[in-house]
Amino acid sequence: MSNKFKKFIFSIGMFLIVVLMLFIIGEVFFRIFRGSPNPLIKTTQKQKQFLFEPKKDIHGVSSVEGEYDYIAHINSLGYRGAEVSSARPKDVLRVIAVGDSFTFGVGADDNETIPYNIESYLRSKSVKAEVINAGVGHSSPIMQYVNLKNIFINQEPNLVILLFDLTDLWDDWHSERMAVYDKAGEIVRFDPTFVDGKRSFWLTAVNYSAFCKYINDKIVRSFKKMKHLGLKNYSQAIKEKKRAKAAIINSGENISDETVLEYDGLLMMRGRDKKDLIDKQFVRTAKYILSIRDLLAEKGVPFILVSYPHGIYVAGDEWKDGRVTWGFEAGKTYDDYYAFELLANFANENKINFINTLPYFLENKKEGVKYFFDFDGHMMPAGYKMVADGVINNNVFKGVIKRFMPYIDLE
Repeated sequence: MSNKFKKFIFSIGMFLIVVLMLFIIGEVFFRIFRGSPNPLIKTTQKQKQFLFEPKKDIHGVSSVEGEYDYIAHINSLGYRGAEVSSARPKDVLRVIAVGDSFTFGVGADDNETIPYNIESYLRSKSVKAEVINAGVGHSSPIMQYVNLKNIFINQEPNLVILLFDLTDLWDDWHSERMAVYDKAGEIVRFDPTFVDGKRSFWLTAVNYSAFCKYINDKIVRSFKKMKHLGLKNYSQAIKEKKRAKAAIINSGENISDETVLEYDGLLMMRGRDKKDLIDKQFVRTAKYILSIRDLLAEKGVPFILVSYPHGIYVAGDEWKDGRVTWGFEAGKTYDDYYAFELLANFANENKINFINTLPYFLENKKEGVKYFFDFDGHMMPAGYKMVADGVINNNVFKGVIKRFMPYIDLE
């Protein structure tokens, strides 16, 4: 072996060692000094047997200093809230409230969530009720259907309420991409390292390495946005201190449907301007809602689908800061209710009990009361209370409860 070749091998070896050392240093730095930029990471599901690790409390802090700071207490069954037995007591009306982080109650204490408020109302009417909080961040009908089969149905509910969030359209698209199936075509789990049934080397690295995650979020995704917008438009957006994501969402017809889906988690809130794309994507979501309906029908369990508004529908000063990062106008109250009409028509056509709490919210909101956090966009306790009140004051809800307890006065 010549000296020249030995030097070459030595140089390659040294280069690899330096790269490895830089990676290790970067990994250690990001694990120690940089927390997750997304506080919802703590409220996502990490195992299929439980929504959350039993008896392990969750400390939720907003990514914006001072916006919210709360403790969520997790019971022995992995749900947020007070202890309940796995088997339903014979004299108890058990309701399971299924949903995402709004149902879970990000930004609120245990006694300020939507499920807790519904339970409190029922108990005030002398109903011995348990309303289980089955909310978990980023869940949507596809994941909720799987959880219903694997977890929720074991708690023997008398009633299931699905609190549908307008972000669920995107979450269904995203979760379906990372679903892992068995040979029978049934979903086994959701794996963030998979894309369309295949494991991705890069997503595996991103999922397990804090350093790779930072590179992906700050560099790889930036280059992808630059590619979609073009260097000129990307530079202009940065110069004007606009989010590149918002620029892509509002860039018009030159962006493909797939690209819009990738970046627009709030697609369903775009209204009639995006009607065709919303309708097309809702077919997927509708399939999983119907699967939930059918599974519950087999068990003889009533089902109610509930919708609620985000800040842009309530007032121009609600969710006043965070909305701009998603391309919504500052100070504007949006009155394009296409998403709610779509849900109402779907429910009517498929004989699903449906409650739209938006009208109740608009009719009963009070001047000077804040319902949504300015940046984060989740509801404040007053907002969660308003949604719960919109449910319990609706005749659909009262009618279902009356089936079990006709002698109870719910007025």
